[in-house]
Amino acid sequence: MQKHLQQITADMQLEENYYTLEKALLALYFHKNCTTKSLAHTTNLPIPIVSAMKKEFSKRGWGKHSLTKKGQLAILQYFQLTGADTKLYLQLTTDDAFRKEWIKQNISELSAIYDARPSADVTIDQAKCTVEAALKRALLALDYTMLFNKSILCLGDDDFISIALAFLLKKLAPHTTTKIVVLDIDRRILCTISKIAKDYGLPIITDYYNVQEPLQKTYANQFDCVYTDTPYTLIGAQLFLSRAINALKPEAMRHVFFSYAKRSYQKQRQLQQSLYAMGFVIDSIKYDINTYEGAQILGATSQLFVLQTTEHMNSYMPNQRKFTRPIYTGEIERKSVVYQCIHCQHSLTVGAGNQFTTIAQLQSSGCPSCEKKKFSQIKRTVQKIQPQHVLGHHILLELHDCNDILLNDVPQIKSIMCQAAHKAKGTIVTEHFDQFSLYGVSGVVIIQEAHLTIHTWPEYGYAAIDVFTCSSILALQEAVQYITEEFNAGNVTQHYMHRGK
Repeated sequence: MQKHLQQITADMQLEENYYTLEKALLALYFHKNCTTKSLAHTTNLPIPIVSAMKKEFSKRGWGKHSLTKKGQLAILQYFQLTGADTKLYLQLTTDDAFRKEWIKQNISELSAIYDARPSADVTIDQAKCTVEAALKRALLALDYTMLFNKSILCLGDDDFISIALAFLLKKLAPHTTTKIVVLDIDRRILCTISKIAKDYGLPIITDYYNVQEPLQKTYANQFDCVYTDTPYTLIGAQLFLSRAINALKPEAMRHVFFSYAKRSYQKQRQLQQSLYAMGFVIDSIKYDINTYEGAQILGATSQLFVLQTTEHMNSYMPNQRKFTRPIYTGEIERKSVVYQCIHCQHSLTVGAGNQFTTIAQLQSSGCPSCEKKKFSQIKRTVQKIQPQHVLGHHILLELHDCNDILLNDVPQIKSIMCQAAHKAKGTIVTEHFDQFSLYGVSGVVIIQEAHLTIHTWPEYGYAAIDVFTCSSILALQEAVQYITEEFNAGNVTQHYMHRGK
């Protein structure tokens, strides 16, 4: 059936992947009858496209507004829905009040299992999410058509989402062929999940994996979606998401459910720039899902990004070699908090390298002087363990609406670029400029401190210019201002980048 869906996608020139068709067919299967308008709402497609899609379904004998017996059998077999709980599916996908109540009712059933989790290892940024958060995350797979007949990867903390996913599957469609794989560096977690899966007959496979190593070929390009709760550092998030890209099937519209700590708007901007650079589209950001137990040092809540892949995915970290840079918070910065016992005023420091690494441990043990368990925070410090050295400063200039004659004038462009190097107080080593046979100039000015380059497209009135230096004492902005003025561009944008940070 997948080939049929791919063919329909191609015939309709549908930008959305065939997952959108799967969503429509599941709606027809469970709702029995769907209007074009309701399917448009379900799939987020315009009504004319939905009408065309239903005609394609009808051509194959599956039905139009409702499924034929042939269509029902095809969907049943494709998603392995024998024994599926139709009523529960409809209630979970259409009734928000029921959904909230269902989560509450099932927390107690899962709590006994989740209580068996090993203690969190804060050295690798572990934090145990609540049972409620686990169930909410699992329901996202249902919302995004990633639950039935799919391959799901749980990559790193918090891998007990796998239990919630398997639990949901057992309730909704006990015979579906969904495969859940857990990859983690913590063998305690792997052993616990393996035992639970065996005891309860859950479709979960566990395997040891250090994310700093290349992803094994066994797991490359195998998954429909990935759950990952990454280290709360930008470099850690980039590495985990790069491995997620390696693990996902190459087609667009795969999903990553990515949990990450709330940060300042500057760090949030850096993170989102990284997501876009890797090729992800942010489908949504959920602020009401992630809550954690005893995670005061990292934050008791975090945001959850629903990421969607595109045709232009790009792993930040290549999968061919080991990644050797620090990725965990404790490797990059050392946090410590001074707490005072409310009862006896005894003070002590909590954090890595101390008797208690988390406030939860201190509260569990009690004050060393009076054994009371209530404390107030007095002081918090953050020490950078590895200073962030910047090896280079790079400005990318985009000049639009320039004079086309100037953009084809090699001597004039050479003069401007060399003079810009002098304005930056750089020492010129050599320069070279070429004119293409019809239009355009490319050139480079090598300075002792780095380089300036230019490529022009006179027919578009456009020039792309790089100003790069390894020296922080050069006056880059003076060079940029001079270039901008000399080219007299009608529209100018510039992007500043740290290199080798």
